[in-house]
Amino acid sequence: MSLIDLSIVELAMAFAVVFFGAFAQGVVGFGLALLIGPLLSMISPVFLPGPVVLLVSVITASMAWNGRKAVNVDGVKRSIGGYLLGTLVAAAIISSLPQRETAFLLGGLILCAVGISVAGIHLPATRKVLFSAGIVGGFMGTISGVGLPPLALALQSEPGPRLRGTLACVGFISILMAIVALVGVNKIGLRELTISLCLAPAVLLGFAASIKAAPKFDAGYTRPAVFLLSALSAAGLIFRNL
Repeated sequence: MSLIDLSIVELAMAFAVVFFGAFAQGVVGFGLALLIGPLLSMISPVFLPGPVVLLVSVITASMAWNGRKAVNVDGVKRSIGGYLLGTLVAAAIISSLPQRETAFLLGGLILCAVGISVAGIHLPATRKVLFSAGIVGGFMGTISGVGLPPLALALQSEPGPRLRGTLACVGFISILMAIVALVGVNKIGLRELTISLCLAPAVLLGFAASIKAAPKFDAGYTRPAVFLLSALSAAGLIFRNL
């Protein structure tokens, strides 16, 4: 048995999925975490949760660097404690959760993330709301790699650059928390790191390809398409494990 426990065909399929997710991220501004979690999990359970979280860290690092000058520092301070708490709770739960139940949880969280993103709910960006959003986001991000929709909902009244910069900063810090927590409960090790290194070029290539393609896409159609595909993928993952 190989270290990564994947066939060439499975690895090639995973590479294509990650490329497509990174491409969607570049075109629409999101998509990598929403898409690759359920799709990769349907290829093989070894992708969940470690490799997914590690791959998301690749793109959040670049986004955090690009948006570093437009960060709402107060928003970061008020939410990051919640992210830490949510991360610890998720790590404690997932440490003893079987793969089948983990797949159910991932699918459910992706559906929740899509629902939050399209809900159009307006919340005041108070200290309690930001902390609560952090708890939910930390829990979701540790298990699925999708941890920013709750915070985005609370900060939606912020100007675009400030919103993106703040989300990128919190996203990077929270994904580092998730990685440390998953290492601590033995959900990230040499196998997960090896898989992520094999697929990391797909993230970079997909994101690079999106730079020239983005102006050719109508975001009015692309955004709903990513939401729809994410929801269908998550539902498919749930039904596959029934």
